Amino acid sequence: MQKSTLRNGMQIVRLVVLMVEVEQPEGISSRKLILETARHNVLTAYSGDDAVNLLQSFPNVDLAIIHTELPGEDFDTTVRRLKEVRPDLYIVAISPLDSGKLEGVNTVLSSYDPQELLEFLAKQFEAATSDEST
Repeated sequence: MQKSTLRNGMQIVRLVVLMVEVEQPEGISSRKLILETARHNVLTAYSGDDAVNLLQSFPNVDLAIIHTELPGEDFDTTVRRLKEVRPDLYIVAISPLDSGKLEGVNTVLSSYDPQELLEFLAKQFEAATSDEST
């Protein structure tokens, strides 16, 4: 997590996000574009194996955002494997359905509302940096 100061003096938190989601035929995820536009750094994986490999290569990610309907390896297995690499990894599940409580997941958000994701990240991680600075 990195804090940056904009020209107007406002401070923003820049997160390193591991995004694990279904590969889009058009080639780019709207969630990834939204997160990058909000100045977060995004590493993208399209399978559980890719996600684990990226986390091993870049262990300092701040959180993982995982779509619940991954092809191939199931969601629960992907979460378990990521937690084996980084037990403290904060995980947000993105789901088109109300998935309720998922094991190993800190938060479940709708896959249909990108603004909800941005607001959640701002609230969750701004609070974390405020706590660290006191």
